Amino acid sequence: MTVTSLVTAVAVGAALGVAGWAVRRAVPFWLPPAAGVGAAVFATTIARIAADLPTGFSLTELGLQVFFAAAAVTAVVATADRHSPAHKGGLR
Repeated sequence: MTVTSLVTAVAVGAALGVAGWAVRRAVPFWLPPAAGVGAAVFATTIARIAADLPTGFSLTELGLQVFFAAAAVTAVVATADRHSPAHKGGLR
């Protein structure tokens, strides 16, 4: 894994995470970017293990980073909530 790969993964994950947070602000600000960065770094690892990619920038790796980060941010934003059910009058 190269420095370029890691920097790209952090940038992609953070950008998609902030965009996901902006769509639905019912989640803590740090959660979607953290999920996006984690998923993008995971995608980089998978891409490097699965394929003989050149050192430096790769469109395959970038595509996997975007896909994994978008999936993770979507899952977090769709399922996370800032408040527990007890605060909404639910079961205690």
